[in-house]
This record gives sequence, structure tokens and C-alpha cells, in this order.
Amino acid sequence: MEIGEWDSVYHKSYEDIRSSIGNVRGIFVAYNSNIDAIKHVGPGDIEHLLMNVDISEVREKVFEYPRQIDSPSDLVARLIIAMRDGKAAEVPTNTTEIHDWLTDHLVFDNARMGGQAGIISNLLASMDIRKVITYVPWLSEEQAEYFVDSDNLLFPVVENNELVLKHPKEAFDPENKPKVNWILEFSKGMEVKFAGEHFIVPRDNRLIISSRPKWIRIEMAPELYERIPQLQADIDGAILAGYQMIKEEYEDGSTYIDYVEKAVNVIEELKEGNPDIRIHVEFTSIQNKVIRTAILNHIVRKHVHSLGLDTVEVANVLNVLGFEELAYSVINKGENAIISLYEGAVKLLRDLQLERVHIHSLGFYICLVSKDCPVSVEDHRNALLFGSTVAAAKASLGEILSLESTESGLQVPVSDEGHGELEKLEKHLVRSGMSSMEDFENGCICTPWYDAIIVPTKVVSEPVATVGIGDAISATSFVGFLSKLK
Repeated sequence: MEIGEWDSVYHKSYEDIRSSIGNVRGIFVAYNSNIDAIKHVGPGDIEHLLMNVDISEVREKVFEYPRQIDSPSDLVARLIIAMRDGKAAEVPTNTTEIHDWLTDHLVFDNARMGGQAGIISNLLASMDIRKVITYVPWLSEEQAEYFVDSDNLLFPVVENNELVLKHPKEAFDPENKPKVNWILEFSKGMEVKFAGEHFIVPRDNRLIISSRPKWIRIEMAPELYERIPQLQADIDGAILAGYQMIKEEYEDGSTYIDYVEKAVNVIEELKEGNPDIRIHVEFTSIQNKVIRTAILNHIVRKHVHSLGLDTVEVANVLNVLGFEELAYSVINKGENAIISLYEGAVKLLRDLQLERVHIHSLGFYICLVSKDCPVSVEDHRNALLFGSTVAAAKASLGEILSLESTESGLQVPVSDEGHGELEKLEKHLVRSGMSSMEDFENGCICTPWYDAIIVPTKVVSEPVATVGIGDAISATSFVGFLSKLK
């Protein structure tokens, strides 16, 4: 299909999902929300940071590629790497000293809701999903203030031995403290000089310094956990995120095994309440391979229906599942990267025993679906294009305030670069006999083992913000899929 023809398909798909989204009774969203302190980093900020660290130490850390932020040198090194490569990254820190150092040396521009579950909850509530039940184990009074004021956004609590749904502002624990992340955004074209190196930032992106205080736990209070099946009349799907905050060992002697088990038990309780519920896990960058492997093998495999990832996350997953060569090809972004990404999607669908795997990359999406999924490939395609439209609106506006405002995403052009990448994949699949050119034209490919939906996406050339775009893509595409299950 020519790039100009996709606009008509986009309009029809958007209207189709918008008209059916009321079929979704509700969504359960957990676990991670936090407060994002956002700073757009300019040339002067980089110079100032470099003046306040040991340059030789930073140079050494750039080579070592720190997986955790323990010092200002670690932080500056990871920022240099992110800017040089133009890649988004999320790196954890377990010390509040990094927050203090950043507060002393950078003044954040603004603060807003952060964390995958928090962002998704606000987005879906603003889009008038009938009921969005959000859950955060560490809901504080300050955190609650960042949830949108909407009657359809609710938080589960137990009062007088009864499960009650309240707005987060009425459900916080006054003993809880807020969790604050730093989002360091940078722009394409910025010139950076560092220790003899000179480079131009290749694309807009950001580095997230993810706060992981000792009190963070991915769990649920026992009295609430026991009552999760009572939500059966309220939810058709669950979006779960934040598992990256699970640690190998805790001060009290517990380990990641304990928290993986708790995570699986919550999923089983959700299924007990509604056997037809669909569970989606939104993945993210997880530096610790032990945790990454445990999440995939013991939470995602067999227990989850749908998985959402970006290109870097696909490579990370393939790596720990034993497909190192394929992972390298994906992350290397060579001529055949999109072919490797497609082949990687096939591996994930089969190896993790999923019903659906959705990969979002700049300019295109690849979604593979098992043959026993009760939704047609056309409906899947419409859901993906709806998700792309919402994400384009969010990138253009910065925030989605209503379902009506998402229509503005239709004005964003389809990516030339993404369309070109799909043409590469088309030639490969046709040559290999996996698809005919006619099949590929409408973005839907049916094989004997799975169905594939491959579409070009709308890309905003100068986004107002980039944080949360991947969450918007995955969440709204998943909700679009749920709307067609009825």
C-alpha cells in the first residue's frame, strides 16, 4: 500500500475502535507510579555537570557502561552515552544522594505523573474508559495528587472487611513517602564536546534515573489480595508494569523469588475473578539479567496473554532467552534489523507461549497473534492504528485530556522512514514464501502458525514530550483489542 493510502485506513480504523471502546467494562492497572522531575538538558547544562565531576572518571565510566547509578560520575556517563546514541534508557539508583546532587546542580522544569502504571491509568481514565482501577503499593498523599480528577479512576482499599473503590486522593496511606524519578530529556541536533569527543545528538530522547528506595515492593496487602476476585464484574483486562523494580535480595532476607511468586498469585486471583480476562505486561529496560530472566520465565510465560516492548527491550529479552545472535542483529540496527525484529517477535510469541506480542518501533509496529486468539487480524490492525493515532496526539499535545482530543493524531503524517522499513520486510517475506504482496498490502499476514499485523505509524517530528509515548501506544492498542473481544 502506498504511504498516501494509509491515511484513509487510519481514519476508518480510528472511528471503528472509538465506536467500540465502550464495550470495555474496565481495566485493572498496576504497579508502578511515581513523580517525574523533568529537565530538558541543554548545552549549558552539560557543561555545568561536567564541571562538577571528575572528567577522567566519567570517561572511564562511559567505557564501562554502568548498569546502576551510584555516583555523579555514573550519572553523567550514562547521560553522555544516551545522548551520543540517541537512545532512551532507564537506569536505577538505590541512593537518595543522586536526587540530592541533581537538585543541587540542575533545576527541574516541571513535575508530573510518572511510572508506567500511573501514566497509563491517567491516560485511560481521561479517554473515558468506563472504569480504570489503579493500584500502587506505595500510594502517598503527594503521589495521589498527580492522578487525574476523574470519577472513573478508582483505587481498591479494604474498609470494614469490604472491598471499596475510591479515587486515589481518598485512598492514600499517610505513612507512605513519594517516589521521585528524574527525566533528563535532550534534543536532536545538540552539539556535545566531551574529553576530546565531539558528536551531534542524533534524535530526541531521554535518560530516566529511576529511584528504587529500600521500601519499594511489588506486592499487594494480604487483605486486598484475598478480595481481588471480587473485581470480576468490573474488568475485562489488566495492564501490569513495574516488575523491573524487583531486586535479587532484600534486607529482610527475602529474594526476588518471593516477589515473583506474589506477582503470579495476583494474576491468578484476577483470572479467578474473570476466567476470560486478558493480562498484558508492559516490559521495560531491565539491567539485571537475573530479574529479567525470572520475569520472562516465571511471570510472563504461561501466565500472561500479551506483551508490549520496544526494539531495545526485544533485544534484551532475546538475549536472556538464548537468542544472542538475533538479539545482536536487532540492536545493531543494520540493513536487516527489521527482519531480525520480525523473527524475534516470532521467537517471543512461541517461546513465551503468548497470545499476542506487540513491538513498537519508531515508524512501525509489529504485532504477532496466536491462531487461537478470538479477534480477527483486521480488528487487531484497527487497534494498532488507533494506538498510533492516540500516541501521535499525545506527542503533539503533551497530554491527552479527553477521548475527543485523540482525534488530532489523525493529522500527523505517516512516517516515510517507517514505511520504507516495512518495504524491506515485505521483500524478505515475499522472497521467503511467507507472504504474498497482496497479503502485505493491508498490513495483515496469515501464516499456518500465527497471524502478523505490520503497520507504518504516525510520527511527530517535533514532539512536545517523549515520556509515556510507548505506554500510550501499548495501552491504547491493547484496549482497542479488548473492545473487539465482546
